[in-house]
Amino acid sequence: MKVLALLLVGCFAAGSILAGADMMIPDATFNFGKISQHRTLTHHFWIKSTGDDTLRILEIDPGCGCTEIPLKDSVLAPGDSTAMGVVFKTGRFRSHVIKKPTVLSNASPDKTVLQILSEVVLDPEADPTLVVRPDRVDVSQFGEKSRRRARFHLENRSDHDLNLQVADSSFKSFELEIPGKIKAGETVEGLVTVRKELVNTEFEESITLEVTGVDRNIYSIMVQRRLRPGR
Repeated sequence: MKVLALLLVGCFAAGSILAGADMMIPDATFNFGKISQHRTLTHHFWIKSTGDDTLRILEIDPGCGCTEIPLKDSVLAPGDSTAMGVVFKTGRFRSHVIKKPTVLSNASPDKTVLQILSEVVLDPEADPTLVVRPDRVDVSQFGEKSRRRARFHLENRSDHDLNLQVADSSFKSFELEIPGKIKAGETVEGLVTVRKELVNTEFEESITLEVTGVDRNIYSIMVQRRLRPGR
């Protein structure tokens, strides 16, 4: 009986040592793909509390002034998740850009590193595969008349049909309508519609498209809304 008691005490002690906060970010890398200068890009990473104790986000370091990472929930119970929004401004960057924000929590003394990738192009009209016109869609409302929709165009400049897929669609203030395929040499129309419950909200967000044909390419489109009812 004494041996059994010692074994039970040992098991409970081991369990208490193993218990604690833990964190997981399932997709810690996101690629915005091709985009022009002076654009605002947005994406959400998911943080999951996977331990047996409360997860506390102690610090988020965006890494530079061009990146913002506001976080609504910094304390997560075991099993809970929260979305961490990232706002990246391309500014005067050129070519391939990599940003590495970090997240510090009580789960580990080591910081978790995120990766934000983009390719900032000076002349989007020179792209041999797909041209987005415009790559900044303005759905602003000037005046009292309600305006919720704006259109843009996608031109397939390649010799192959292109398949379109939205790479991120969560937490957007708008809905997006695009065809699933663009034939070689064809130009199609896309439609942005502001969500009804957000017609009185200003925002700068983006949508990212994954384009496949012969190769895989990624493109982002900025969507902005301003409200000036008195104009």
